[in-house]
Amino acid sequence: MRKDEKELVFELCKFRNEDSEKIKDLICRGFDTPSVLGYLFFHRMASVAYGVLFDCNLLKYTNRDFRNPLKNAYLQNKIKNESYFSCVQILSDILEDSKGKYAMLKGAYLCKWYPEGYRTSNDIDILVESKDITFVGEKLSAAGFRQGHIKEDIFVSATRQEIITSKMMRGETVPYIAEVNLPYMKYMEVDLNYSLDYKNGLNDIVSDLISKAQKVEIGHYQITTLSKYDFVIHLCEHLYKEATTYPWIKMKRDMTLYKFCDLYTMLYDYSGEDFEQLEKRLIQLKLEPICYYALYLTRVLFSIKNKNLNGILDRIAPKDKTILNFVISPSDKKIYRYENDDICKRFFASDRTAMLRTVNENA
Repeated sequence: MRKDEKELVFELCKFRNEDSEKIKDLICRGFDTPSVLGYLFFHRMASVAYGVLFDCNLLKYTNRDFRNPLKNAYLQNKIKNESYFSCVQILSDILEDSKGKYAMLKGAYLCKWYPEGYRTSNDIDILVESKDITFVGEKLSAAGFRQGHIKEDIFVSATRQEIITSKMMRGETVPYIAEVNLPYMKYMEVDLNYSLDYKNGLNDIVSDLISKAQKVEIGHYQITTLSKYDFVIHLCEHLYKEATTYPWIKMKRDMTLYKFCDLYTMLYDYSGEDFEQLEKRLIQLKLEPICYYALYLTRVLFSIKNKNLNGILDRIAPKDKTILNFVISPSDKKIYRYENDDICKRFFASDRTAMLRTVNENA
């Protein structure tokens, strides 16, 4: 991609602080290209881009074949989210008497935090303690859920080996799935997460997070989710886990832009006091390196200029900033390192595995 195309990708994602003149200039110079369109869809940012163009009154300057797919994605997302929110409510009802044993994560909250249609989710993630997996799993099974995967739009039951491997390698169970036949959501998928990394570990932190979970109102429904600062910290942890684990990089799911946009969105309205409380909490949980990684990459990719964000990054920065470059492969316990520390170049690389070299350092 050309430099101006890359610039337009990011500018169309900054819906909290659009630079309409810059976007107009890039579009009028012909950079609303198939490459830009492809990146927006691949990174699940097409609806956000449509919203930015609409709010800036710039749709009329775009190519029709660039504009219409973005609009259709936005309209589809609005319908899909109605189905998704229905599923979230169904799950909340199933777990009504499970207070203190779980917290909903990511999309269950974020899809309502964003402007309508900007953010969608394909599943519902739940954080549970390892000791409560059986309890919550039985609740889902009693409600008609089965563990397995969707392959070519057909449910396939998980094997015992798949269930064991998922617990060992992913820190989450094989998805629980129920057929709901809603618009753009034939199946309702629930993932039980019981670890903050790819291993079955950090149980004390999981317990702490769940103990502080709270009910929040989103639109016309309520969900149990993490507290304000814990939610952001979990987003950081989840982003870090996927961005630094080799299988995710191989699948090209390690630096999907919507994950960084989630942090950009939630932090945009943070006050100085909010950043102070966030810092206290992440230090209390001893997750400074992980949060540094996620916040630093978000600042780079979204070109965030915020003195409070800069301050927290300066204070929690590890002495050795090579944490930004290391990747682990859990299956063979290999450690890799990016040869180039340019985050934007890494983001736009067609194959990030080609940028890695094996190293001898311990994990």
